[in-house]
Amino acid sequence: MAKNATIDLSKLKEVELQALRQRIDRELETRKEKGKKEALQQIKQIAAKHGYSLDDLVGGRRGRRRAPASVKYRDPQDPSRTWAGRGRKPKWLEQALAEGKSLEDFAV
Repeated sequence: MAKNATIDLSKLKEVELQALRQRIDRELETRKEKGKKEALQQIKQIAAKHGYSLDDLVGGRRGRRRAPASVKYRDPQDPSRTWAGRGRKPKWLEQALAEGKSLEDFAV
């Protein structure tokens, strides 16, 4: 299609418009991924030109996963409700603490 050519969208059926949208979305995603790969390759080449690897410059692998935490607290009335002590306290534990119980009452 020529650069100045336009599509008269008003003449397309809804199904055709949806299909066109899907094709456009796929093409945009393909171009985005291609651009990322090209940029990464260029960055690697520049790093190598200066005697470095990309890992040397950005610190290597990131996003290491934390091991799952072991259960530290359990609801005695419903043993399926547990908490590892990380993050916010679950509502069942907050409610029990508000009723005067201590955290040690729920320790595993």
